[in-house]
Parts: sequence; structure tokens; C-alpha cells
Amino acid sequence: MKAANFAVIAAVIAITAGGCEIPDNPADPNGSPLRSRQYATSVACVFLPERIRIIGLTEIIPDASQSDEAVLSIYVDIFDAWDSHLKAPATFRFELYEFVPRSSDSRGNRLIIWPDIDLTDPVVNNGYWQDYLRTYNFDLQMNFRPAPQTTFTLEATCTTQEGKRLSHKRQIKYTP
Repeated sequence: MKAANFAVIAAVIAITAGGCEIPDNPADPNGSPLRSRQYATSVACVFLPERIRIIGLTEIIPDASQSDEAVLSIYVDIFDAWDSHLKAPATFRFELYEFVPRSSDSRGNRLIIWPDIDLTDPVVNNGYWQDYLRTYNFDLQMNFRPAPQTTFTLEATCTTQEGKRLSHKRQIKYTP
């Protein structure tokens, strides 16, 4: 009986302690040496902005104070390499175009280009951040009120602190 217990204990120790070696550099599963700087850079870069997306909450709202104007309420997500939402310092530019149907590029004539919004200051950045949604919200004044059922193409461009330009386009339909 004691021999059986000893054999079981020895087997458990052998399985848990032996043969399962974790490589020093998980970025290189083959074990070939990589420069440590390359590895450190690749690990640090996974949390930088990789893409943006204008989400479906974006809409055109009639401006109650101006009968001939509207407000474009834009919601933008920033994602890292793992597709996690980020709050990051960046500069945003928004452009509104006429929508051109049945075209490889749906952007027609540019109607509005708003001044760049600099979110590199933490206080300004926090002012646009909607924590409960994990997204940014920008309310931009339009100098006209569109006709009902008009479709536009909205393009957002985000320039990160590293100089990377990320952009996304979305069709927006005005339905009052």
C-alpha cells in the first residue's frame, strides 16, 4: 500500500514539475534568441491605439436654439491590438461629405471640416470621455439643418501621439 502511495505521489510531482518549461521569451515560441529590446517594444506596443470606429450611437440632432442648424453627436471608439477600448491622448479631425451611392468611394463633395480637436491634455481628454460607454463623444455644430432622410458620409481621423493616423468612415442618415 505504501508503495502505491509513493508511486502516485512521484507521478504527480513528475507531471507538475517536469517537462513543462516556459520559454524565456513568450513572443518567440521556438526558443531562438531575439533581441530583448525588440521583445520589450512588442509587449509595450500592444496597448497603443491600433484602430478607431465611429459607433452607431452617432446621430444628427436638430439644434433647439437654431431652427436652421443641427448638431452632429459623434461617438468614437479607440482600440488597442487586443481589441480593448482605450482612452488615449490623440488629435481628432472630423469631415462630413455628401453620400454617393453605388460608388467605390462613398464620399462626395465635402460639406464641413471641423477644426482639429486636441486631446493630448488630460483635462480636455477627460471632458470628451464617456466612461460608462468606454468611448469618446463629440458634439459638433453643423451650419445647416439637413433635409429629412438625407444620408452623409462621416470620416474621423485620429492622429496618435506616436504619429500614427487611424481613420474610419460611416454613413449617417438624418431621421428627425
